[in-house]
Amino acid sequence: MRYIKDREICEDIAQEAFAAVFVYRDKYKPDMSFKTWLFSIIHNKCVDYIRKNRQLQSIRIEDEAITGGLFEDLDTRIALEREMGRLKPNYRAIIQMVEFEDMTIKEAAKVLGISEVHARVLNYRARKKLHAQLVKGGFEYE
Repeated sequence: MRYIKDREICEDIAQEAFAAVFVYRDKYKPDMSFKTWLFSIIHNKCVDYIRKNRQLQSIRIEDEAITGGLFEDLDTRIALEREMGRLKPNYRAIIQMVEFEDMTIKEAAKVLGISEVHARVLNYRARKKLHAQLVKGGFEYE
């Protein structure tokens, strides 16, 4: 639900992704982790949906992150969601995968279909942009 906010559409995309995993299981390469392969399929299904519907969806941080203590107050969560939504889609994607999905840069690069070096640069720029937006928005942290 990070790329698409509508829960029912997310469920449809997840179902399509798992169907694709089953149908194209012979295309799975054992040298790639299954998690990375699955995320690639889901990412591509989300991008396809967004392209078809011409609606830009902002990322939503799941409630588990809040209950897990990642965001201790509501103001922090709201500020982060707002500023994440203002980032370019590829910036949102790399931050989401690396920071919230605990993927490595290498895994995120495979999902996004870019080189590992490009993913590192993208992650650096995305984090820098997010930091600048948060500071500009008056968000203070230690």
